[in-house]
Amino acid sequence: MTTAPYLVLDTKWRIRGANEAYLRATERSRDELIGAFMFDAFPDDPRDASATGVRDLTASLERVLSRRAPDDMGIQPYNIPGPRASDIFRRRIWSPVNSPLTDADGRVVGALHHVEDVTSVYEVLRGAGNGAAGARARQPSALVRRAMLAVTRYERAAREVAAGQAIPGDSVRARAASHGGSAQPLWHAVVHATRQAPSGGCADAVCDAAVRDLPGTDAAVITLHGGGLVPMELACSSPWARRVEESQYVTGEGPSVAAFDTGEPVLVSDLDRSGAAWPLFAETAGGLGAGAAFAYPLCTATATLGTLTLYRERRSAVGIEPPVEAEAFAQIATLVLLADMEDDIIDRVRATADQDDVDIAAGVVAATRGIGVDEALQWLRVRARAQQVSVVDLARALLARPPWGSGGPRGDAAGGR
Repeated sequence: MTTAPYLVLDTKWRIRGANEAYLRATERSRDELIGAFMFDAFPDDPRDASATGVRDLTASLERVLSRRAPDDMGIQPYNIPGPRASDIFRRRIWSPVNSPLTDADGRVVGALHHVEDVTSVYEVLRGAGNGAAGARARQPSALVRRAMLAVTRYERAAREVAAGQAIPGDSVRARAASHGGSAQPLWHAVVHATRQAPSGGCADAVCDAAVRDLPGTDAAVITLHGGGLVPMELACSSPWARRVEESQYVTGEGPSVAAFDTGEPVLVSDLDRSGAAWPLFAETAGGLGAGAAFAYPLCTATATLGTLTLYRERRSAVGIEPPVEAEAFAQIATLVLLADMEDDIIDRVRATADQDDVDIAAGVVAATRGIGVDEALQWLRVRARAQQVSVVDLARALLARPPWGSGGPRGDAAGGR
C-alpha cells in the first residue's frame, strides 16, 4: 500500500523524494531530508556497538543496483535520531523493501525505499517465542511477519480514518506483554490450527483452538464490528454459541457488546447474577442454558476490531474464574486473524489513500523522467485523460508494479509518450 512510508534515492544514496507517510514515520520535515545523504540523515546509533542498520541497508541498496531487482530485507532493527536532538536515538524495527528505479532507456537511476514500521507489534510478540524477537540474525516465520505487517498497515489506516479519536492501545500492549511466559505454547497452538484449516477457515480454526486449549471453555465466538449497525459474526464453535451471541445484538446488551464498547475484557463467571446489568440478555442467555461468558476485545494499538467471547454452559462449573491464558490467546488471535484478513482490511480503508498515492507516483515519475514534481503531476493528469481513467487509478497502476520492467513508467500503464 502506498500509504506506507516511501523514499526516493538516487544512485549516490541522496534523498530525492519522500512522501508524507515517511516524514511522519521518521518525524522529519521535507526540508531536512531532500538532498541529504541517506546515512547522514539516518546514521547508526553511536552508542549501540551492535548496530548494523547502515551496513545492512547499504548492502541491500547495492544489490538493487547490481541485480536490477527488488531486495526484501526482512525484519531490520534500525534506530533513528529523535526529531530535535540528533544524539538521542529512538528504537525502531522496520520491514524494508528496496526496488530499482529505471529511466526510459532501462538504466537504473535510483531506488525506491519502502518501509513498514513494525516496532509496536514486534514488542507485543517479544515474549511469544515465535522468532520475531531474540537474536538479530533470526527472522520471524512467514506467517508471523505477515501478521506483523497486517497489524502495522491496519493501525496506520485506522489513524488515517479516525484521526483524533482516542482509542485505548497502550494498555493492550502492556497486557499482552505481561503474558509472555504463557504465550509461547498458545502461539504455536493457534498457528498450527490455522495452518491445518481449509481455505477461508482461519476464524473457525481459532474458535476450535479456544475450546480445545483454554480449560473450561464450552464454546467460542468471534464477532467483528465493521462500523455498521449490525456486527458480523465471523465464526463460532457451535450453533448453541451462535444463539447466545446473537441474543446480545438483539437485546443490545451483554458482555460482548460491553467488551467492544470499552476495549477491555468483560468477565462474567455467573450469568444468573448479571440481571441487574443486562436484564434482557441475562434472561435470554439463561433460557439458552448459558452459565458464564468471558468477552475479550480483539485490539490493535489503535482500534478495537471485534470480540472473542468464551462461553460455559450452566451444567459446567459456574462462578469459576476465566482461563488464565484467555487474554493472551485473544491477542494472538487478533494477529492471526489480521494476517488472514489483510486484503479485506486494506480494501476497506483504501479510499483514504488517494492523495498519498498520487504524491508518491508523481515523485517516482519525476525521478525516472528527470522532471520536476509539478511537471510530473501534469504528466499524470494528461495520461489519465488520454486513458479515460482517474489520476488516482493511474497512479496506483504505476505503483503496483515497480520497477515497470526495463522501460520505466511508460507503455500501457503510463499512457505512452
